[in-house]
Amino acid sequence: MPATGPASGGEPVLAASVPLFAAASSHYATAGGAYAPRLVTLDEAFAGVDDDSRAKCLGLLRAFDLDVVMTSEREWACHPQVPGIAIAQLSRVDDIDAVLVTRWEWDGGERRRGTEPGARADAFAAAAGAGDSGEGADGPVSASGEPGRAVVDSSGGQGALWT
Repeated sequence: MPATGPASGGEPVLAASVPLFAAASSHYATAGGAYAPRLVTLDEAFAGVDDDSRAKCLGLLRAFDLDVVMTSEREWACHPQVPGIAIAQLSRVDDIDAVLVTRWEWDGGERRRGTEPGARADAFAAAAGAGDSGEGADGPVSASGEPGRAVVDSSGGQGALWT
């Protein structure tokens, strides 16, 4: 597949991205630390690329064990090839000097509303006084004693706790 010239569906993006991901992974492999970040930043990297190809590229990022921060107007990275991701959706309105940040989490199968930073701090405080009940003042606490939130499935039952 040529990286230049006539192509469709974002083929030039894919042809250039795969070797760059491999090179980044190879470079980071020399870091020596098992927990060293392996950061790649992408700005609209998959614009014009079809859904299936974007999912495959995101799967490659995982296969290369790269940590990714990306911007996109429409890519949420919620594909089965991605086992988990934190999403910050930024929204703004003309003539208002503020940006609304809505947090989401993808667990490899379902996208859910994420925990807001202020709520998390409140949950930590509640967990400190929760005792062994498994409930803090503001909700459930995980088995490790850390705050969590109940995940409610579509049938209305309580699912696992997230921390």
